[in-house]
Amino acid sequence: MLQRLSTLQDIQKMYRWFEEMRATQPVWLDPDSGCWHAFRYQDVLRVTTDYKSFSSKRPRAVARFTTRSTLANSLISMDPPQHRHYRNLVGPSFTTRALAPLAERIRAIVQELLDRVRPTGHMDVVADLTYPLPTTVIAEMLGVPTTDRPTFKRWADALFSRQLSDAEIFHPEELARLEQTESFQLANRAMEEMYEYFERILEERRQHPQNDLIGELLTAEVEGERLGSEQVISFCILLLLAGHITTTLLLGQAILCLDEHPEAMQQLREQPECIPSAIEEVLRYASPVWRLIRVTTEEVNVGGLTIPANAVVFAWLASANRDSTQFPDPTRFDITRAPNHHLAFGHGIHFCVGAPLARLETSIALPMILEQLPQLRRDRSEPLELLNGSSLFGVKKLPVTFAASLPLQASSGRAQ
Repeated sequence: MLQRLSTLQDIQKMYRWFEEMRATQPVWLDPDSGCWHAFRYQDVLRVTTDYKSFSSKRPRAVARFTTRSTLANSLISMDPPQHRHYRNLVGPSFTTRALAPLAERIRAIVQELLDRVRPTGHMDVVADLTYPLPTTVIAEMLGVPTTDRPTFKRWADALFSRQLSDAEIFHPEELARLEQTESFQLANRAMEEMYEYFERILEERRQHPQNDLIGELLTAEVEGERLGSEQVISFCILLLLAGHITTTLLLGQAILCLDEHPEAMQQLREQPECIPSAIEEVLRYASPVWRLIRVTTEEVNVGGLTIPANAVVFAWLASANRDSTQFPDPTRFDITRAPNHHLAFGHGIHFCVGAPLARLETSIALPMILEQLPQLRRDRSEPLELLNGSSLFGVKKLPVTFAASLPLQASSGRAQ
């Protein structure tokens, strides 16, 4: 049943497959790729939490596919104690308290983006809002020019537009073929360009220090030693990509879910205090990240089956978040659901460092959208095009219509 997700019908088929697998084969060895898969909430929780048995280091095939090993050696693929040292460098900048002063700036950016489209009565939610908002915010946090945003998008499109299947990643003959394809070459070129871009930024910043995230990374120390250029660049690339993709996917999914459940949209307009719980339900119901990859460090028993050492294990967050043993009536979209201990941002030491920023940006943007864009609905004259693959769930474009109105004056600041 593992397949590329290209339509909403494919998504529903996958959810039905998850339900079947949770009931019949909650831990499954895929004979085609040789990878293991966990589907139940408790098993997924264990795989993502037990870092001693399930390493985050990239499998050899994945590392080979990662240009320059920049991301293969990044925070997301580190284990303790190295992971703890490196996460402590950026983690404090992404806490709820540290991000709180950004609220007014985020509100100003959202307002300017909405003002651009309000008179037209239509927009592409991705191109006009969910991409430029988080990209502007993370660019300003890093201290790189927001005017380079189109270049960032080109890089992100090249890297995220085509996710690999398991067979393509783990079969040597498939990898060899892929390395000759145009999509691989585009992704390879994008990573090289990002690396060179941040090399130039770092050289400029060493000559002219600034008070931003890059400045902090350049002066940071791990066990008494400064980070090397490649380590700083790895951080920058990870933050630039992950710092916007999380919000881009989450906010887009929120609009899709509310369009499919107009009663929930109306409830949020009347009860904006429900926005925080609605965001958590979007994360559970339409998990933007579908699965995480781990490698066993030893022979381990999961769900009654023995998984050997050095095996690749996929923990399906999207399946865990629909597990009826954890979430009553899991197929129902309930914006007041409580408790809601979903795993959309992972769990344990690798809990998404950007989660507080994504929640903050969405909690500000969503009520502004609902208040200022009456009669908001998806334009069904254009079919939705999903990101290809089985790791991220999002749309490339999301055309919507709404009642046109005059723009408002942004309260402060301007998006670049």
